[in-house]
Amino acid sequence: MDHFVPRASGSLAELAIALARHPQAIVERASHALLEGDPAYAALPPSIRADVRESVEFATRLWLRAIVDGRSPGDEELMTMAESSRRRVHQGVPLPSLLHAVRLGSRELWHTLLEQCGSGPESREQLLTLFSPFLLDFFDAISQRLASAYVDEQYQRARWRDALRYELLTIIFSFPDDAAAFRRTTEALGLDPETPRVALALDVDLSEVLPSRMEGELDRIVLSVSRCLKVSAGELVRTFHRGHVLIWLPTVRGDSVLATDTFMRAYASEVMDSTRDVRAVGIGLMNAGPTGWAASANEALRALESSRLTAVAGPVSSYSDFVLQESALRSDSALRYLEALIDRLSHEQELLQTLSLFFEYGQHRKQASERLGIHPNTLNYRLGRIEEILGADLSDINWLAKLHVAIQLRQVSDRAGATERP
Repeated sequence: MDHFVPRASGSLAELAIALARHPQAIVERASHALLEGDPAYAALPPSIRADVRESVEFATRLWLRAIVDGRSPGDEELMTMAESSRRRVHQGVPLPSLLHAVRLGSRELWHTLLEQCGSGPESREQLLTLFSPFLLDFFDAISQRLASAYVDEQYQRARWRDALRYELLTIIFSFPDDAAAFRRTTEALGLDPETPRVALALDVDLSEVLPSRMEGELDRIVLSVSRCLKVSAGELVRTFHRGHVLIWLPTVRGDSVLATDTFMRAYASEVMDSTRDVRAVGIGLMNAGPTGWAASANEALRALESSRLTAVAGPVSSYSDFVLQESALRSDSALRYLEALIDRLSHEQELLQTLSLFFEYGQHRKQASERLGIHPNTLNYRLGRIEEILGADLSDINWLAKLHVAIQLRQVSDRAGATERP
């Protein structure tokens, strides 16, 4: 702050000295205007409000001492101001509000000085001709110093959070059994390690995005997603994994897996409508802890993959849509049994086609027969043949579930084979 500092004299100097010793009137006036007039400051808890008052008092004393001594603030004093600005970053005060605070404070300081001077012509003349330009220059320089410190702290915080997020993702995907490290890292990020989360896998076209702009593009997607969910973007954890954008969303404690899955389907549809370039969304199941986060992410990715390989319609798919076939895939015995059911019908392809469309149309026989272009009686005959060959009963829900999963697994196998062939 290298510029001429005027020095008060006479009654103005006496007033400045008195106010520097007891600045409470100015501090209360400026603090009230700030804490009641700016929404960001008005929302602060009592402990941070006290910190704001201390900063207002420090800045007030700084200006008053400057005009009493006729010297600019030293490096140590400016460093104290800069540290208060850095704290505002972590207290959630946006930069425009911080700069607004400087303007409000200088205005209330000026009004108090004018009022305290009363009708004394000498003091008022000094204030208006000599100190009004200096007040503007002084607080303009303070604003610049605060803004510089604030932006620097934001940058450092972003780098620190990026490092923590990378550590968290390493734990989730590589060391999911390290619950202690997971808790430490999530808490450092300001996240509740106990809150269950659901992973969304977004199929996004990022082919035209340059590597240098990838992080910014991911931040844009997260911001759009957070607006749909009406939560802070800081509550979401994201990464680019296996060619897709993965985002873990917090859920409501106490909600069931079913209720959460239903909500997430509606939410994912809204994301599709409001976020450009998102071609499909896969939804994992609600889970908690590092192993739970990893499981939900894998489920969301599997939901995306399975939706492309089955007849499931729509760009939004949940792992719950494929939970039975996924369970079957984890058991060799169950998989062999389901494959055997389809193999028994494979010699009569029209029966396989009939069974597939029967399930695709929700077991509505009239719609299925129309799609096949056959009479309903013919459909009934074919379904009877399936029952006869398999010893099945299509009025039994257990048989319906087994055959539905068996058909879905065959569809996945057929489509996967088709994509591998040149």
